[in-house]
Amino acid sequence: GSMSVMAGTEKYTLFIGDAVNSEEEIRKAEDEIKYLEGFLASVMKKLSNEKFVQNAKPEVVENERKKKADAESKIATLRASISELKGGN
Repeated sequence: GSMSVMAGTEKYTLFIGDAVNSEEEIRKAEDEIKYLEGFLASVMKKLSNEKFVQNAKPEVVENERKKKADAESKIATLRASISELKGGN
């Protein structure tokens, strides 16, 4: 396949072959989101457990909060990628 790109007033055609298979990339991203959502659910379960939060070392609780933020960020990035792939951008 190929892709046209405008740079200023110049139009360039990039030949990308089969390097970008949108359907495959979307499937991989959706699989990754499913995994991350499961991971996020387990982290949220820990963080919503008052005994865990009260009794765990502060750095352990902070580490779980970081895992939560990282998973949420990755999910948002993957969803944006899927949106771009489906939109053809």
